[in-house]
Amino acid sequence: MAEIILKTDYPQKAYEFLSEALSTEISRLEYNLSSIRKRLLKFEKKYQITSEDFIKNWTAEDLKGNDMEYVGWAGEYRLSVDLNDRLNTLKNIIHVPSILS
Repeated sequence: MAEIILKTDYPQKAYEFLSEALSTEISRLEYNLSSIRKRLLKFEKKYQITSEDFIKNWTAEDLKGNDMEYVGWAGEYRLSVDLNDRLNTLKNIIHVPSILS
């Protein structure tokens, strides 16, 4: 696991600030992902296919003239993948106390 070292004259305040910022960003990402999942579920129910299978196997022509719907579904899916990556990255950040403090 890689380490990132931050230097400050106010380690406790910096830790509190960064912890709060990470927590806020995690909450924001979880909220946005929940909203996206609801929209993806509507597409999946309508077309009886998972979003993963849709992205791998379908084209705009498969949606019977609904090119904009295809673009919307694909965009929502790709956004969900990106937000999931960001969320996983943030959730894997751990604080390792310095023995020098």
